[in-house]
Amino acid sequence: MGLTFPLVSDLSRKTLESYGFLETDPSNRLYRYAKRAYAIIDKTGTVRYVKVLQSAKELVTDDELLAELDKLK
Repeated sequence: MGLTFPLVSDLSRKTLESYGFLETDPSNRLYRYAKRAYAIIDKTGTVRYVKVLQSAKELVTDDELLAELDKLK
């Protein structure tokens, strides 16, 4: 896709938990699964955008994400 930035994987779920992206309610059927979340982190490691959605059916639009990325230029 020509990406010029890293994407991450978090098999151990440590990053998910640190950012609040992990479902931690044991009564939720998705307990210990990732919430649908988006984060943009700049080159210095500063979190510039976070959005955690309440439903896995929701999505952030491409336009919204691209607009946030444009702010980093």
